[in-house]
Amino acid sequence: MRLSLLLCISLLTTVAAAQIDAPTERKIKQETQFIEAKQAALLGKTEDAIARFTELAERQADNDAIQFELGRLKYAASNTEGAIDHLRRAYDLRPNPIYASFLAELYEASGRYRDGADLYARLIKRDPTEESYYLERAAFQVRAQDVKDAIATYNQLEDRIGVNVELARHKHALYLGQNDQKRAEKELLALVEDKPRELSYRHMLAGYYVSQNATGKARKVYEDILRMQPADVRAQLALQEVNPAKAPAAGGDDELMALLANTDVDLDLKIGKLLPLVNKLAGTRDAGIGQRAVALTTELRRVHPDEAKATAIQGDAFFHTGRYADAADAYRATLELDDTVYPVWEQLLATLYLDNQAMELRKYAEDALDVYPNRPAVYVHYALGEAFRANFDEASSLLEQAGIMSAGQPAAEAALKELARALTALRTKELPSDLNLEALPGGLTAPLAFLLTNRNDAAALLGADDATNTNALYLEWLGDAQAKAGDKAAAAKSYARAKAAGSKAAGLRKKLTDVQ
Repeated sequence: MRLSLLLCISLLTTVAAAQIDAPTERKIKQETQFIEAKQAALLGKTEDAIARFTELAERQADNDAIQFELGRLKYAASNTEGAIDHLRRAYDLRPNPIYASFLAELYEASGRYRDGADLYARLIKRDPTEESYYLERAAFQVRAQDVKDAIATYNQLEDRIGVNVELARHKHALYLGQNDQKRAEKELLALVEDKPRELSYRHMLAGYYVSQNATGKARKVYEDILRMQPADVRAQLALQEVNPAKAPAAGGDDELMALLANTDVDLDLKIGKLLPLVNKLAGTRDAGIGQRAVALTTELRRVHPDEAKATAIQGDAFFHTGRYADAADAYRATLELDDTVYPVWEQLLATLYLDNQAMELRKYAEDALDVYPNRPAVYVHYALGEAFRANFDEASSLLEQAGIMSAGQPAAEAALKELARALTALRTKELPSDLNLEALPGGLTAPLAFLLTNRNDAAALLGADDATNTNALYLEWLGDAQAKAGDKAAAAKSYARAKAAGSKAAGLRKKLTDVQ
């Protein structure tokens, strides 16, 4: 009887709990709408998914999952600031490492380094035992050029975990970047004092002394190493080679060159020193600034050949000085090192377009679509590449897809409409008098506007041609102008180049036959 009574109570409790947790019709509807919005996102229907999640957010303002999805979608749609707003909301509603990690990524992508540092300060407050939070916070502070605060963060972690080789390296590099030799030396000395039998730390200290031309101090450290380990070949050789080196000239770019050449200085700190110069170059296109920027960024890449950031900033210097072929090489090298940074993809596509490297433009646009299928700019550049080989139907289809992803963005829609008119003008060879050439990709001097306004000008076409030109339409029109001028041999070469560049023009084969 007692067992039956307990069983009844258990069953009643289960039923009651089920009634309490039973989903309401409204809840089921909301969950269904969430799933439908998620499906739209997975199918690449970014704008539709954003609209669906926005509608859900209006009714469920405190749902962190919806805010998170909106943040991810807006980032995919190139609306980084909007994405940050939603991710901050999601994190405020339910603080957790996943939201924080993505929000930090957005802060880095948008250059909001101090916000990133503040985010990790909050994470440290929540969990002061997590070492990675301190390292991430300091990294953001370095990017923001807040070196003093970054060192304070490293010290804060060191107070918790003790002297640490990674922290010492970070602080040593920052002090060197500040030209604070005394504190830079102190960090390495602290390592040696903490673990006096660890010879690798003594080698680090001796190497630093050599780089500073402090040969007397370096010699003493190497002698100490050999007293502890007489068979240390590295110390034996180094002791023989320790000689005073020529000190770098001080002042201006010479001093900056010396800083860039120092492998111990933090890379982000170096990039922070160069960014103002590169940004000034972007705004002025001044030849003198360009020469300096190229020289300094080339030195940075020489010292850090395996760092994507160093290669990318060199590409930027080349790009803003009009050295598009060199810029394209640098951006390609950047992607080989790290292909996860979307702006580098877009910059490479823009560079290939401006340099008339149409075959490469199509190749990299296709590769970019595999990684970033929701970026309108990729479709636009792909469309340009197809138009430049007279594959106009494919170009129109690609522009339509870009238009779908840009729905609700008036400026983008207007630009795409004008681009579509320009591609029609390429196809028909009739330039509308009201076409806004300045609104086309790259403006008046870029390949699209250039072709539209110089189709029959043999001198202009020939003057702008070079060996890297794989714009099949450009080469065909150059051949037309040369054939019209009676230079069949030159026309034959231009037509052959157009064919090799993948031209889809129906009449190209006949033109080639006619001039041979």
